[in-house]
Amino acid sequence: MSQDDKARKEAIRQHFIARHQARKAAMVTEWEDNIREQIEASSIETRMTIEDGIAFLQAGGERKSRAH
Repeated sequence: MSQDDKARKEAIRQHFIARHQARKAAMVTEWEDNIREQIEASSIETRMTIEDGIAFLQAGGERKSRAH
């Protein structure tokens, strides 16, 4: 294999690597955008404060039954 062939082969390889990296970067950016949109569109209903929730979980997460 001549020096020109080796150089051409290496240039093709580098071009392929660069294209692959660009495609992957675009995919990751698209995934991040989709995740960000989904998070922004979601709503969370909380019935207790964070402190109350932590205390609830530390106590075993058992709800006290209500007498009707």
